[in-house]
Amino acid sequence: MKNKIVSIILIAVLFSSCTHYYYVPNTQNVPLFMEKNEYRASLSIGGGGESNAIDGQVAYSVTNHIAVMTNFIHAQGGKDSGNNWAKGKLIEGAIGYYKPFKTNGVFEIYGGYGGGNQHHNYGDDNTNLGNSDLSFTRIFLQPSVGITFKGFDFALSTRVCRLNFNKIDIQSITYGNDFDEVDAIAHHKTSYLVEPAFTIRGGWKYVKLQFQLMSSKNLTNPNLNFEPSRLSFGVYFTIADRYRKNDSKKSVDF
Repeated sequence: MKNKIVSIILIAVLFSSCTHYYYVPNTQNVPLFMEKNEYRASLSIGGGGESNAIDGQVAYSVTNHIAVMTNFIHAQGGKDSGNNWAKGKLIEGAIGYYKPFKTNGVFEIYGGYGGGNQHHNYGDDNTNLGNSDLSFTRIFLQPSVGITFKGFDFALSTRVCRLNFNKIDIQSITYGNDFDEVDAIAHHKTSYLVEPAFTIRGGWKYVKLQFQLMSSKNLTNPNLNFEPSRLSFGVYFTIADRYRKNDSKKSVDF
C-alpha cells in the first residue's frame, strides 16, 4: 500500500511539473537567393518540448553574392495565469555570401550577432516560489546548401553558435532544482552549440508554406537546460525581379 501511495505521488509530481529551458533555438533563416535585389520574408510558429514561439524573418540580396538578414523570435512556456511560466525574445542581424550553381542549386553562408532576454517565474497553482531574469548574446555562423524552384525549395543547413549569458539575476529562490539550474548557467555562462536543420517549402512562387525541423546540441555544457529540438511551420514570401519579368513577358505575349 505504501509503495502504491509513493507511486501515485511521484506520478502527480511528474505531470504537474514544468521544465524551464534557458535557451530556445529560433527558426533558421535560409533564403536561397539566386540574384541581386530579391526579398524574402516569413512568419512562423513553432515549438519544442516545453515552449512555443513566433518567428519573424526578413532577408535581402544586396548584390549578386552578398545578402543581409534579420531574425526575431518570441518564445513562452507555461501559463501566465499560474505561477510557473517563462517567456523571452531574441533579435539578431547577419550578413552573408551566396553562390548559385547549376540551374537551381544555391550555396550560402551567413554570420550574425544578436541578443535577447528572458524571464522565468517558478511555483505552482497556489505558490509563487520566485523568479529569475537572464540576458544573453549569440554569435553564429550558418552555412547551407539547397535547391529552389518556383513552387518548391529544399535546404540543409547547420548553425554553429557561441551563446553567452551576460546577466543572471535570481530572485527569492535559494534552493531546489530551479535554483540549481540557473546557478549552473551562472557558473557556465558560455556555451558552443551546433544546430543542424532541414527546410522544405512548397506552394506558389510568391508565397509558400514552410516546414523546418531542427536539432540543437550543446557541445560544451550538455547538462544545461537548453531545448534540444524544434519544429516550426509558417508562411514564406518571395519578391524577385525574375518573377516579375516573366509575368510581364507572359502579359506581352498574350
